[in-house]
Amino acid sequence: MVNQDRGYKNLFSNKEMVRDLLVQFVDPEITGELDLDLDSMVREHSDFVSDDLRERIDDVVWRVKLKDRTLYLCILVEFQSTEDKWMAVRLLTYVGLLYDDLIKRRLVDDEGLPPVLPVVVHTGIRRWSAPCSLKELAAPVSIALSRYAPSLDYLLLDAAACSEKDLADTDNLAALLFLMEKSRAPEELFKQMRRLDGVLRSDGSAHLRRAFSVFLTRVLVPRKTGLTDLEETLDLVEVERMIVERQPEWAEYLLKEGEERGILLGEKRGEERGRRLGVNSNKRDNALRMLGKGFSIQDVAECVDLPEDEVRHLADSLRN
Repeated sequence: MVNQDRGYKNLFSNKEMVRDLLVQFVDPEITGELDLDLDSMVREHSDFVSDDLRERIDDVVWRVKLKDRTLYLCILVEFQSTEDKWMAVRLLTYVGLLYDDLIKRRLVDDEGLPPVLPVVVHTGIRRWSAPCSLKELAAPVSIALSRYAPSLDYLLLDAAACSEKDLADTDNLAALLFLMEKSRAPEELFKQMRRLDGVLRSDGSAHLRRAFSVFLTRVLVPRKTGLTDLEETLDLVEVERMIVERQPEWAEYLLKEGEERGILLGEKRGEERGRRLGVNSNKRDNALRMLGKGFSIQDVAECVDLPEDEVRHLADSLRN
């Protein structure tokens, strides 16, 4: 499976994705000053980042016109469900290296260092709670010393903080990406894939179709379903067909994953009663997860070996 970092980096290596991200999620006071014409957006090289740092920071840097100046837009994508407490420190290092490289290449004029907008795109399912300011991470010191403390704030774009209502009824590529990330049931995912397919067909964006195809078949769908050997295709309808045909394997993956959790729970309790509790809890957990993925009550009851009435009760609890 393609590394998830690379999957996101590949998407945001397309200027259309960057433009839509800014238009949909960044303060209009900022975007109103930017020239977001695709022809004026230029991807910047990142050779100044060492191989070691590149493994920790999956960077995409863009040059965007800011009135009569240049803005350097640094986009970092964090896909994991738990946030990085020290993200501001990582960005401080990264921005410092960027400035150092610009100075070495004589790209800094008498007006001073160009502005940099650090953006963190968080696609995890839980809301980001880490500090977005370096000063919030520093231990308290005297007022005199605090004057010399380094300062950096970054712009957080948190998919988990966006409601489906905020993202609905749009052809914005970044919003569609967030909606696919947030989808739980198969039909929710298919709905956004169909919408994305329509948008990309109307735009005639072959490079974006390729980027989304790789992302879906090698990153998003395997993470949600456990299907790791989907064929790459430029036809998003074909991706949907492959998933539908292999929906039983998706269910089996969910059951196996839940089974392992149940066994682990029983082992931790160290007794047969614990193992029985683990199995029973495991059945209900599996049922909830499958219901959340859009499987029918009948299919869930058969797969997890629970009475339909109990599964129906679990389904009601999900809706309430």
